[in-house]
Amino acid sequence: MSEAIKLFIEDARAVSIEETAKILGLKFSGKRHEHAQPCPNCGGTDTFAFNTAKEKWNCRAGGIGGNDGIGMAAHCADLDVRRRDGFLEACSIVLDRDIPDEGERESDEDRAARLQRLEQRRLQNEADATARSDSQADFREKERAKARGIIKASIVLCSVAAPPQGRHYLRHRCNGFPDASWLRVGANVPYWHGQDERGGPLELFSGPAMVASFIGPGLVEIGCHITWINLNEPPKFRPKLFGLTRDGIAAGLVEWAFGDAPPPDVDVADGLYEPLPAKKMRGSKKGGLIPIAGHPEARRWVGGEGIENGVAFGIWEGWRQDTFYFAAGDLGNLTGPAEPSSRFAHPMLKKPDAKGVARAVMVQGPVPKRDQGVEDAMWVADHVAELVLLADGDSEPVMTAAAMARARKRHARPGRLIPIVWPRAGYDFSRMAVEAGE
Repeated sequence: MSEAIKLFIEDARAVSIEETAKILGLKFSGKRHEHAQPCPNCGGTDTFAFNTAKEKWNCRAGGIGGNDGIGMAAHCADLDVRRRDGFLEACSIVLDRDIPDEGERESDEDRAARLQRLEQRRLQNEADATARSDSQADFREKERAKARGIIKASIVLCSVAAPPQGRHYLRHRCNGFPDASWLRVGANVPYWHGQDERGGPLELFSGPAMVASFIGPGLVEIGCHITWINLNEPPKFRPKLFGLTRDGIAAGLVEWAFGDAPPPDVDVADGLYEPLPAKKMRGSKKGGLIPIAGHPEARRWVGGEGIENGVAFGIWEGWRQDTFYFAAGDLGNLTGPAEPSSRFAHPMLKKPDAKGVARAVMVQGPVPKRDQGVEDAMWVADHVAELVLLADGDSEPVMTAAAMARARKRHARPGRLIPIVWPRAGYDFSRMAVEAGE
């Protein structure tokens, strides 16, 4: 091996995974170190990933991986590094320069055949991605149709004809309810969990529930939010539900049935049964929001994460006529994703790492992710001049504060006021409203 070839190889080995990924045109996902994506060679959705901190790459579809740029380039370009010409061609890619004259090269015929294979795989990968996208779109539209069906089957909560559980629930949780037609209630809304013997969805129970629409721009219904109600279960007044886990199935236990006594605490602690949420969403929520009272044409909007807090604050304000009250559904939809570089160590919270060493919990930062899509957080109309964001005082304060600061920056526009209103420490607005009513 000539000195020129030795130096060529050593230079190639010194090229980092990050630099190789840039040369190959791979996608950087926005996460700090790990970047998952479709494999340029094998296809898929997130089958390929590289890690710039660990200097590693992996393709689950091809069952291959490594810890240098040469191997990663060879896999992406369909080169065989076990052959001398394939190895040197991979070195040439990561260095972005030609192989020295005395080095082996693949023949013109081999290169043409390799490029043809890559092109055929690219076309097949595009076809597979289109088919997956169409399938996901069909599924999403079916879910939206189911959500609209649930909404249509329910009755406006404030109407005399509506089942009273919805109004009673909000009286118990918020000390009142809005005189508006957005929120609805159903007398017997099915709760689906698990599968029956034929693999179909299993109805755990059917009961009263508050139903709320998720709407997108143009007031299009894209999904629904369901809160099941049990007025005999204070303080949340929601039913206690349990599901059998995989470990529970393996242990030979039977599904918990609504109306049964709760599973033994030891079975829950051992992971044989799990508590189930009494709130669910059907259809889509991404980029949408839940209207509570008023109309989106208003120039002042007030809302936070949950429906109950929005209702409680609206009652405290006396349901201002110039205001649209809403809920985002969850904190992520309110704030949008964070820029990875803005993460910071929690000043107090720690958790053990894989070696048992206590390390600070990392918190998503206050800076919105760059280049995020419009649907990565709830929509806010351009005409809104004041956006009042409601924080939760009973959530972890540092994480919540960072999230609310991120929401303010995410929704900021020239001339728009975005005050963040906090309840009493350790409370949310719902609990404050109940105590005020008492």
